[in-house]
Amino acid sequence: MRLLLPLLAMAAFAQPAVLSGWVRLVPPVVKDTAAYFTLENPGNAALRLVGAETPVAQRVSLHRDQREVRGGQVVLGMRPLPYVDIPPRSKVEFRPGKYHLMLEGLKRPLKAGEKVELTLRFADGTRLKVILPVEMR
Repeated sequence: MRLLLPLLAMAAFAQPAVLSGWVRLVPPVVKDTAAYFTLENPGNAALRLVGAETPVAQRVSLHRDQREVRGGQVVLGMRPLPYVDIPPRSKVEFRPGKYHLMLEGLKRPLKAGEKVELTLRFADGTRLKVILPVEMR
């Protein structure tokens, strides 16, 4: 029983992890792009992603794509989110058509194959640095 308690305590404070991801390559004149990845929460407590930053953009914001029907037409759009919850022992996909990070106000054009550093911020103060490749998909 002595061994079990420390293992349970460690699981409750397990660090989030990015399993894979990429940043969308956009034409040099476009000033915004998106980052996609799979975020894993291996712990026993929910995590709340509240923001991110990167040296390549002025701002980073959380978004979710949405579809609405207006007047018989399907309208695609996205809306900003204040946070994204990641339930315990689960993964949340940030992918086209769902959640994503908007990198707004790119400071320079990105190049295919380049690596972009992002720092994810969580409500509990945890910060997670990740490096994602720039890809055309």
